[in-house]
Amino acid sequence: MLTSVHTIGVVGAGTMGSGVAQVFAHAGFIVRLADTSRPALDRARAAIDASLAKLVDKGKTTIEDRRAALERISMVTSLDSLAGADYVVEAIVEDASAKRALFTTLDALVRPAVILASNTSSIPITAIASLLKHPERVGGMHFFNPVPLMRLVEIIPGLKTAQWVTDAMMALGKRMTREPVLCTDS
Repeated sequence: MLTSVHTIGVVGAGTMGSGVAQVFAHAGFIVRLADTSRPALDRARAAIDASLAKLVDKGKTTIEDRRAALERISMVTSLDSLAGADYVVEAIVEDASAKRALFTTLDALVRPAVILASNTSSIPITAIASLLKHPERVGGMHFFNPVPLMRLVEIIPGLKTAQWVTDAMMALGKRMTREPVLCTDS
């Protein structure tokens, strides 16, 4: 069971993944943003930097908090870099086969107590978790775009998601200053 979360793995450095990485880092978590494309990671770093700069300009964060958040994010090209993460959320392409393949890899890579979350908006969590050894640790954590500005995050347990996973996801949403809402997998 998850007792404390310090390091977050985020898979996918597109618009959603970079936004998810930013809000976790801004909330004080160490973040490893993973993508196979170094240019995508470079664009994500620039987007996060610009987004945090806008928050400073609007008086919603300080220069020091911006700097600290940026320092908490590392860009990685290998999923192996996520092996020590306490929580992993994916934000890759909306393709069921791609997500199942990624989750199968993550299921074997991380410790059994690590929650695996999907940012999917259209693929059932139960379907993503169906082939895993530990489907009880998979849930949905669906953010809205633009992630740094949208406070709502949907928490979606699958049919086999353990209650402690749902509870932990709700708590993480609050720690990130989001408004978590429990939703039904469909």
